[in-house]
Amino acid sequence: MKWLALALLAVAPAAQADAEAWKGFYGGFGLGGANAKSTWVTDATFGTLDEPVEHSAKSVAGGVQWGYRRPAGEHLLLGLEFAWYAAHMEDRSEANLPGAANRERVTKVLHPLSLAATLGVAVSRSLVYVRGGFAYAMIELQAINHQIGNVATWEDHATGWTAGAGFEYQLSRHLSLGFEYDYARLRAANLSTVNSGGVTVQAADFETKVNLFLLRANYRY
Repeated sequence: MKWLALALLAVAPAAQADAEAWKGFYGGFGLGGANAKSTWVTDATFGTLDEPVEHSAKSVAGGVQWGYRRPAGEHLLLGLEFAWYAAHMEDRSEANLPGAANRERVTKVLHPLSLAATLGVAVSRSLVYVRGGFAYAMIELQAINHQIGNVATWEDHATGWTAGAGFEYQLSRHLSLGFEYDYARLRAANLSTVNSGGVTVQAADFETKVNLFLLRANYRY
């Protein structure tokens, strides 16, 4: 984030009083890509909570954002933004367990959203900003035993924090286009379920790191 801080310092002295041109409510659409790197452990095969699972998945992401900005000086803007993007980051792999063939593990990270504070610097028709706050995603984990047909499924919510940065350019008084990068780190509580064979199994220590790369269009009201 060092490059962004330097950019903010560089543009602020030269800025014309343009914060007013960006103030108010806005909403729009975002489209791009997402990836998630996830880890967790399970006791689905041997009954001990020490089998590691590691997955990496990519997905197209598309959704909406809505927020509000207000001037905090001649050139600075403070704001709050809610964003939700439909994405389906899924990876699956065979469990590499000696003496236990035909086991599969599945990780799904779905539909990330965030509620973030924003800080921006306006320069003529351009806006450079940083954002940070609360992040959330749905998760679904599975341990599948193809040998006898048992399936364990855990569904839960992962929460954590997000930080990112972006740039917007005003095409007109109300319409702007830009790009944004967001990073989120999410965790979920330890989970328990009963598999299709009637056995209680656990999934624990879930963590995922999500990257979002977005092209965005906003309309300012």
